[in-house]
Amino acid sequence: MRIDAHQHFWHYDPAEYGWIEDGMAALRRDFLPADLKQEIEAVGIDGVVAVQARQTLDETRWLVDLAAQHGFI
Repeated sequence: MRIDAHQHFWHYDPAEYGWIEDGMAALRRDFLPADLKQEIEAVGIDGVVAVQARQTLDETRWLVDLAAQHGFI
């Protein structure tokens, strides 16, 4: 079994992610489990460990909910 030990998910909000600069345009969008699933399957990754992008209780709860909904997290 192969696990990616550091994976972020996010709903993009420029106010919350002000560090995402113009040269990082690819990150200026939501990135959710559906966006990742095909990518990890293509390279033989079985699962991921979700890591917070922000240090908030709301984000922790959201990531726990994502893990409950998606078996590969």
